[in-house]
Amino acid sequence: MSRFYSVIFFAVAMSLGQALGQGEKPSAGPESLFGLDNVIDVHIRIEPEEWAKLQPPADVRLDGEAVGEAFGDLIADATAGGHFRSEKSTRPGLGGYLGLDHQYGRADVEIDGETVRGVGLRYKGNGTFIEGHRSRRYSFKIDFNEYDDDLEFRGLTKINLQNNVTDPSLMREALSYELFREAKIPASRVGYAKVYLTISGETKRKPVGLFTVVEQKDKRFLKHNYGSSKGLLMKPSTFGLFRYFGDDWDEYEIGFVPKTEPTEEQKKRVMEFARLIHKADFDEFEERYADYLDVDQFLRFVACNVVVCNLDSFFGGSQNHYIYLEPESNRFQFLPWDMDHSFGAFHMMGTPDARRDLSIDRPVTDKHPIIDRVLRVPGNKERYHAHLEDYLNTIFDEDKMFRKIESVGAFVRPMVSLNGSGAEARFDRVLAEEPSWEEQHPLKFFVTKRRESIRAQLDGSSSGQSVGFGGFPDIGQFIPWIISALVLLFLNTIGWIWGIVVGFRGSTLWGCLNIFLSPWAPAIYGFAVRRDLGFRCAMFATFCIIGWIVFVAAVVAQFS
Repeated sequence: MSRFYSVIFFAVAMSLGQALGQGEKPSAGPESLFGLDNVIDVHIRIEPEEWAKLQPPADVRLDGEAVGEAFGDLIADATAGGHFRSEKSTRPGLGGYLGLDHQYGRADVEIDGETVRGVGLRYKGNGTFIEGHRSRRYSFKIDFNEYDDDLEFRGLTKINLQNNVTDPSLMREALSYELFREAKIPASRVGYAKVYLTISGETKRKPVGLFTVVEQKDKRFLKHNYGSSKGLLMKPSTFGLFRYFGDDWDEYEIGFVPKTEPTEEQKKRVMEFARLIHKADFDEFEERYADYLDVDQFLRFVACNVVVCNLDSFFGGSQNHYIYLEPESNRFQFLPWDMDHSFGAFHMMGTPDARRDLSIDRPVTDKHPIIDRVLRVPGNKERYHAHLEDYLNTIFDEDKMFRKIESVGAFVRPMVSLNGSGAEARFDRVLAEEPSWEEQHPLKFFVTKRRESIRAQLDGSSSGQSVGFGGFPDIGQFIPWIISALVLLFLNTIGWIWGIVVGFRGSTLWGCLNIFLSPWAPAIYGFAVRRDLGFRCAMFATFCIIGWIVFVAAVVAQFS
């Protein structure tokens, strides 16, 4: 009988436990995908016909000439005051000028051991897509809602897999997002993923590489960071910051690219603030701007971008940032995006030295009225400098940054080989203590020099350097190669003259051959024809030949 009661008691206890949720393993949340010490496996499975949907149209060219033409069209639009969008595509950015318009295909994905079927998969990016095309390693966007509005994964509806083709450290963007979050600016969470691809009948679990997993800025992001997604989220792609287009919302729709559906009141708010920035006199701006802008958040946002020298951003005046009209305060906030060129790595603006010495008060030569006017308001520059001073002692402290770089580097280094031959060598150069011919932006060196520059500017002993587009190209990385080539040319000139002299001493024929076929003819002449006259010259000519072979091989290895 006692056994019978024991069984009844056990059954009741189990029922109560289940009713109360006890004994159940809690489902993993979105945080399980992120963390700079966290790596997951992502296995993409897709049918060939769906994979074909991802590929650019056959008439889209991605060669150097086509990219050059796209830049020309882009510059023409910028000069004319247009948007960062070509008529060739619905997609904003450089890719659109090439005719790229990334399309979704249906795929199944296994993420961190869980399979999700029927998701949308597409390529992502503009410049990184073009760079990735060379190695056939592209960034991906996974949209769980593309084919099923109710589908999600661990509380997320989208995730991004970044190929980091422009960041051999796989850390610049991750470290920058973390720095922004530490400055209390909502920013995407980042983790790592080993990505594999299966195309039915073509490839089976093919390693694609080590990617970063970057949180999408969408309604889920807004709810996580603000507790509400009722505000207006925009991702501008136009030539200028918070541009004014008059009272026609259609132009704002193109230039500001809303990511949530705007209400009429929100549309009005955008247009009013744009007018205040660009059309009002300064007295009116000073009186009313704080009604529209979260001023302290904006100052911290500018400060963080300046600290990590994030130039491929709103400093460039076109894209790679979000603007959020926060519903509680009804004020605009700025949020970071796409920071693989942070830590001074955006080579299209300034030299490496200039980027490390970036001016804190006027980082770019282009005029951005919203930045200039906000900093002109009495007291704001002092608050801005106080944030920079604080960051030098806290989130951008040298010891702290070094420990973080070393810690993340030690975690990532064993997996870097997944990104192909040469990836480990490039990774090690970015983690080196000093710049090299091949890598002028090692992380620790940047941190040290950037801190020194900011410190000197805050102390008043330096004004830093402003950078911009359209200056002289950054040839610093090529100087060692140019010097090497000039040395080889000088040595070959000596060998050429020497070969002519010894050639004519033997015969007119060999003198002429040595004129036109140096260094090969002097080598043949000295080794096989007249060793008595030309042996030492032949040795020198052979040395020159070997020097050119080594030089060409090194150039090909470096720039391939």
